[in-house]
Amino acid sequence: MRAQGATDTVKKICVFGAGAIGGHLAAKLARAGLDVSVVARGAHLQAIREKGLRFTSDTEDFVTHPNATSDTRELGPQDLVITTLKAHALPGAAEQMAPLLGRGTPVVFAVNGIPWWYPYRGEQPALGPVASRLDPQGALWKTLGANRAIGCVISSPNEVIAPGVVHNNRPHNSFIVGEPTGQMTERLTALVTALQPALPGVAATTDIRTAMWNKLILNLAGSPLSCLVDAPWIEFTGNPGMVRIFTALVNEATRVAAAHGVAVTTTAEQLLALMQQVRHVPSMLADLRAKRPLETDAILGAVQDLARAAGIDTPTLDIIAALLEQRARSLNTNPQAATS
Repeated sequence: MRAQGATDTVKKICVFGAGAIGGHLAAKLARAGLDVSVVARGAHLQAIREKGLRFTSDTEDFVTHPNATSDTRELGPQDLVITTLKAHALPGAAEQMAPLLGRGTPVVFAVNGIPWWYPYRGEQPALGPVASRLDPQGALWKTLGANRAIGCVISSPNEVIAPGVVHNNRPHNSFIVGEPTGQMTERLTALVTALQPALPGVAATTDIRTAMWNKLILNLAGSPLSCLVDAPWIEFTGNPGMVRIFTALVNEATRVAAAHGVAVTTTAEQLLALMQQVRHVPSMLADLRAKRPLETDAILGAVQDLARAAGIDTPTLDIIAALLEQRARSLNTNPQAATS
């Protein structure tokens, strides 16, 4: 990113993976007049090329026309890359992302679970298994470099309701960004300055790891249970037995976070109250029903790795991970799960 302190440095933006969340981001940024490109594929790509990218919600309905391609070589270096690919898809996409990178181009990784860059801040050997799990061949480290990474925690329920059409299910959406180092850098400030007019929910933090863990714990405790009972959160939050399992998962993950220096600021009671207001299907259950790979390495397996490294027992998590792995296998999906 050129002259990182300037407000006009983030103009050329590529959204790599313009599905539900990526499509939301791309549509809003393009409407604001930024030079937006999207990398997509299949019928979704064809529809964006032919008809534009349509964004709908209860209050908005508009069409934008970002440059859409499946070949990043057509786009060249960007001021900013935002990727919303799921964690297990990132290593295989590293080479495709390379043509988008200029000398200082940052990459915002909007992923669920423990991100691949998590070991970046420290030198702890205990984090080695996490890096091996999330970036097995080191493609992301070698091709992109952790120094480019900016973490992102998104709270924004979206779905692709037709090729080229993204629907947002909530009036208030948040996009929290932060440096893995915990610093408030010039490039982070420039990023927020550029994106906020299009995305009012964008905010910077000096503690992206706590923000990540707060969301991770909800996904870790809620989404696997949804998959195992084939129901959205709201349908089992009144079941005392399910609530006990959920609470045990939250408590185990909270202990793991604390062992690695993160004080989680949310409780099981707060999360259950939130879940009772959420009627949409969590993304992990949507993936399971569609027989797509699940994000279990980043959401479950990496937390198991961190627990083992800290000497913390996670009996409930281990059982749920094993059950979910078998459930995914029985439906002929690639579970991306670990039961170690």
